[in-house]
This record gives sequence, C-alpha cells and structure tokens, in this order.
Amino acid sequence: MIALILAVFVFISLKQEGKEISLEEKGLIETWIVENDLNQYGDSKDTVYIGGTPLFNERTGESIDKYEYILENHPDRPWRK
Repeated sequence: MIALILAVFVFISLKQEGKEISLEEKGLIETWIVENDLNQYGDSKDTVYIGGTPLFNERTGESIDKYEYILENHPDRPWRK
C-alpha cells in the first residue's frame, strides 16, 4: 500500500512540475537517442558515470526515473523539434 501511495505521489509531483511524460513522448525520446547516437540516458556515448548509472545517487541512496533524468538534462526537449 505504501508503494502505491508513493508511486501516486511521484506521478502527481512530476505532473505538477510539468514533467509528466506520455508513452508517445517516451517513444520520441528513444528515437532522438538513436538518431543522435547518444547513450541510453541521452548523453554522449563516451559519458562515464560513478556507479555505472546516472539514475542512482550513491551518496544519498536515491534513484530517479530514466525519463526524469533526461528531462532534467534536456529541459528544451530537443526530441520535439
């Protein structure tokens, strides 16, 4: 039950911040990644991350969603252009 409440809270928080992302936009992001020869996180393929992923903060123990990470790093949403 707590996990469900947390998931709803995260969804509402993202929606309120204008970060809600549809399946259609996720598809646009994936196409943009491939067409621009980027890694799975929308960064240059030669990017190296501490811990192997930008989605987990080893200091805080917090994780973020892949698309949340991409939106934070590309607020101009270049996949829509």
